[in-house]
Amino acid sequence: MTCANVMSRLGSPAMPVTVLSMDLTIGFRCRNSPNFNHLLRVSSPKPLRPCIARHPALEYSHSPSTALITTTKTSRRRKRVAFADSKGLSLITVRLFSEKEETIPCEPLKMPRLKKLNCVKVTPRLRLGFDQPCIDFQSFRSRMQENMVLLESCKVTNHSVMGTVRVRNVCFEKAVHIRITFDTWRSYLDVPCTFLDQCYGEPGTDVFEFNITVPKQITPRGWVEFCVSYLPGGFSDAVWDNNYAKNYCIYVCDA
Repeated sequence: MTCANVMSRLGSPAMPVTVLSMDLTIGFRCRNSPNFNHLLRVSSPKPLRPCIARHPALEYSHSPSTALITTTKTSRRRKRVAFADSKGLSLITVRLFSEKEETIPCEPLKMPRLKKLNCVKVTPRLRLGFDQPCIDFQSFRSRMQENMVLLESCKVTNHSVMGTVRVRNVCFEKAVHIRITFDTWRSYLDVPCTFLDQCYGEPGTDVFEFNITVPKQITPRGWVEFCVSYLPGGFSDAVWDNNYAKNYCIYVCDA
């Protein structure tokens, strides 16, 4: 731009050259001033293209339920926030509840039932360990002539031992007992026998019967032993029938 052009724009062509030179100098010093450029009606020069090329921006987006946050990776890690409604998304979530759902009661938690184990108590079974004494009647009759007391019969159930005893009738008063043990003679019981008023069998003899209850705590795979005592009236010592010193044995078996 020449000085004449500048002066023509200012509208003072008759001013001295010295003044124009000074004003031109001021104008070049204020070249970057926007007010001066406005007076000169000259547009600001375009900035030169920067010599440093920027890399393309990397964008990371995360879309929560209410807003979208867009992060642009620049040299200063600038963050930009954009709301969901600006992207055309919904800001709220609507859920409809019906009256039926509100009135349905909550069912209680059902716990699995434990099956009960059926504990069946096994009742021991009793079994005679000897033959019936009167199974051979002739032999029993012969023995009765030699002895004053003999076991005549015996039978067992799961809970009791019962039988009969035959004694010689030597006097009116008689005391007949069964001595029995359930723990191999660590302890024993003397159970009295009851007179049985019957007229049968060998003449000159009397018959007594007994019925003994077996305790429930009896040990299986064990045994029960007993013998018979007879004390006539006027005698000081009792007479025993102990199966020839072996006692009468009853075995306790598992059912």
